[in-house]
Amino acid sequence: MNLQKELSALISSDRVVDDFDVLEGYSKDLSFVKPRMPSVVVYAENKEEVTEVLKFANENKFPVTPRSSVISFYGAGVPTQGGIILDLSRMKKIIAINKGDKRIQLEPGVTYAEIVDPLAKEGMYVCTPLFPHPNKSVITSAMENEVLANPKFEYNEVFQSSEMILPTGALFYTGTAIAPGFVGRGTPELTIPSNKLFKGAQGTLGVITYSFLKLEYLPPMDKLAFIVFDQLSGAEEFIYKLARLNLGNECFILNNLDIAAIFAESDEDIANLSEEVPHYVLALVISGGQYFAEDKIVYEEEALLDLAKECNLKVQFSMPGVVGGAARMQSLLRKPWDREIYWKYRYKGACQDLFFITTMEKADAFTAVIKGIAAKYGVYHVGVYVQPIERGRVVQCTYHFYYDSENKVETQKVQKAWLEGSSAALNMGALFVNPYGAQAEMVYSRAAKYGNVLKVVKQAFDPNDIMNPGKLCF
Repeated sequence: MNLQKELSALISSDRVVDDFDVLEGYSKDLSFVKPRMPSVVVYAENKEEVTEVLKFANENKFPVTPRSSVISFYGAGVPTQGGIILDLSRMKKIIAINKGDKRIQLEPGVTYAEIVDPLAKEGMYVCTPLFPHPNKSVITSAMENEVLANPKFEYNEVFQSSEMILPTGALFYTGTAIAPGFVGRGTPELTIPSNKLFKGAQGTLGVITYSFLKLEYLPPMDKLAFIVFDQLSGAEEFIYKLARLNLGNECFILNNLDIAAIFAESDEDIANLSEEVPHYVLALVISGGQYFAEDKIVYEEEALLDLAKECNLKVQFSMPGVVGGAARMQSLLRKPWDREIYWKYRYKGACQDLFFITTMEKADAFTAVIKGIAAKYGVYHVGVYVQPIERGRVVQCTYHFYYDSENKVETQKVQKAWLEGSSAALNMGALFVNPYGAQAEMVYSRAAKYGNVLKVVKQAFDPNDIMNPGKLCF
């Protein structure tokens, strides 16, 4: 069968591509997942085209790997069995911004760079991970459970509902997406089980054609505060007490190398700056509300100073060791990265992330183990980012292994450190919410019953196993 010819009968032929250079670009991403060439790339522009492609693939049992971002970090969009790449990056409609209900309806190709200005004009924003890539799909970020920089429980979940095309070509809705006229009232999305079913599925159960995401009002004013720690264990008491007092909005901890990667004026300055800034810095954003904004900032600042005094800590209102750092962070708040080279790639050109969920009191022990394993392989450039979640109930520890991808020896060292670090973290009780690549094999080999349940769900939605086969436990 001539796959390109058959698909061109369904989709405009100029959007069905089998050029070698194009296919090679889709065969890999920025992860360590093994490259695999697809047979063809289809650029869908609407749900009707998505439906036709999935029906064709299901009838002929061709594997389909959906992609909605031009950038991919973890291997979820790399095909394991070739087949069809279904590229959704041209589905870029912002269908509706509902300020009253605080939600946005958008297609999967809309990126963080494309959503900021339209929302800002309405005085709104969508909660983001820490300085996300501008070309990252907003829906994909939400579906991949990427943790948000704001740890408050009420901000924790931005995904509400969606319209999907199942592998059979059937239309499927989660939550209130089934009711287009559902406006002007509360949206009980979190009580609907189907909303959670597809999160973290890595495109193995269907293709989203639009989603509703939760919005927040842009604070009229913010004030940034910083606290220095020599080690993560010193932040434990403060994080828990801060959460109980419900102070601030965005809150996270960065080590010296991550601080330098983000705030250095030039790429060449990163190494020197990392030697000048403190080992760990906690950043807290105090935000004014829609009413009495200044009063709110004043009383939260007073409460913060009292808490810091109680914990024998010092609050600073400028970034320690970084001239203009607070202003730079202010400009990046709730927005994607704004420079040509993404911050994770400024230092050495490449970065591999190792991340998992744990509790704050265990963060220091995990960090010691991960850094120890990295050092064993001669990997010393490790960034550390700790993100409290749900008011500090748990945290996500993220370790950034910076390396030169053009250096094969260095790349192999980082890959070994990443694999062993993942295994060690799992043995210590880390929770991998969305395991990718080799991590998925580690996780599901220890959770056979859970994997069997997922396979039952997979069989129900995708009986011919065409959607991104080889991912998770499939």
